[in-house]
Amino acid sequence: MIAQFGQRLNLPTQYALVCLFALPCFALRLQWPLHSFSFFLFAPAVLLGAALFGKGPAIFAAALTSVLAVFFWVEPTYTFRLSSQQVPPLVLYALVCAGIVGFCEWSRAALNRDRRAALAEQRAQSGTRLDGIDFWRGLVLCTIFVNHVPGNIVEAITHRNFGVSDSAEAFVFLSGVSLALAYGHRFQPGERAGVLLALLRRVLKLYGVHVALSFAAIAIFSAGAVTWQNPALLKGLGLQLYVDDASKCLIGILSLGHQLGYFNILPLYLVLILAVPLQLWLARIDIGLMLVVSALVYAVSRSLGWNLPNWPGQGGWFLNPLTWQFVMAIGVAAGLTLRRTGAVPIQPALVAVAAAIVVIGFLISPSGPGSVRNWIGVHGHLDVNKSALGLTRLTHFLALAYVVYASGLTRLCRRLPVYAPLSTIGRHGLLIFALLSLLSAIGQVLTSTVRTSPLFDVVFLGGGLVLLWGAARLADAARPLRPRRATTGLQPAAAG
Repeated sequence: MIAQFGQRLNLPTQYALVCLFALPCFALRLQWPLHSFSFFLFAPAVLLGAALFGKGPAIFAAALTSVLAVFFWVEPTYTFRLSSQQVPPLVLYALVCAGIVGFCEWSRAALNRDRRAALAEQRAQSGTRLDGIDFWRGLVLCTIFVNHVPGNIVEAITHRNFGVSDSAEAFVFLSGVSLALAYGHRFQPGERAGVLLALLRRVLKLYGVHVALSFAAIAIFSAGAVTWQNPALLKGLGLQLYVDDASKCLIGILSLGHQLGYFNILPLYLVLILAVPLQLWLARIDIGLMLVVSALVYAVSRSLGWNLPNWPGQGGWFLNPLTWQFVMAIGVAAGLTLRRTGAVPIQPALVAVAAAIVVIGFLISPSGPGSVRNWIGVHGHLDVNKSALGLTRLTHFLALAYVVYASGLTRLCRRLPVYAPLSTIGRHGLLIFALLSLLSAIGQVLTSTVRTSPLFDVVFLGGGLVLLWGAARLADAARPLRPRRATTGLQPAAAG
């Protein structure tokens, strides 16, 4: 009702009311000096504009309040000069405003009953979709969220404690499968330019999200350090460079040479996507040839220590793209095989070997028997390096993935009540990854500054997971309707 009333007003009236909404926030800010982050008190004006009038007036409200904040409260005041230290808070405010606008738009679409019905009908007629990929990707994303808030009691049950690989391998592998399903059949003469353009757009989108998330992380940890007078928050995860030399830090983030801890998987992903066209081209000749070339790059990079360089710091990327591309290549091969034959071959002997590897992985895992770990000497004799994708990690992950696929576990999971929510989350990988990254940064700040408990862990993580599911549902409802061509066989899963 309120939104309908707002939509009946003409545009000049809507924009004038948005300006009036900013006045009480301005007055409140005068009475509540809270350093540079206090201009977040303008967010209610943006929320009212988005809820009543839509994204146009809301964007205007965000721009207007940003200008007011910079002019009146950002040092040096009464100028529009902005130091590098003030960039992250302003970027975080812009992200909050964008989130408000997006949430309101999604809510408006989700409440449109006719559109939701049309969307449901379209999906029912869209053919057979590999929703199992969405389910496992959703589970991986939720696991990443839990593991990125270290020290909580829930992370003890994530699968990295029962083997020697973790969610990073699954994330990259499933991305390769999805990209192959989405673009593999189109990578042929006459259509390659379109595929290349689509992948390039994806890379640019990932780059923009990564930069925005990095700035938001700096702002979140800076806000925590200011609020709780805890400068130690800015001494880890690569944040010390921002304190020492903010300009170099920002340039390093923009050049991908400086990556914050827990925010380094998107740079890896976008570089791996750049390699996908070459992998698809080689796979059109022969999938085996593509895997051999990828394995050679992996082996040579491990042997010679090749990696992309850090800047301005020393060394290379934490997740080395030259080695991790092998996981992507294996995922691409699996996706192409699914596209062409409908299934990956299951060989009983290979399943038995894979199962044995999974069992051994459990025995030497953090949750396995301590005597076995000591006897094998896992830390001294097994290649479990995550940065360079150790051979033991890779072998364990591939064995685990093959056992999961061959056992039909996905079909069994379809009976679980969490299957549909996790599939919904998995359909919107980039959106959910961005949200979980911000939530995990907030969680790290809170666990480092506020006295926490197991109850806090459960409430924060449980609430975060529900929020991720809600955002995915809204994204589902707001997805634009596009006519689909009639298909036979497999329906490609959305990439990314």
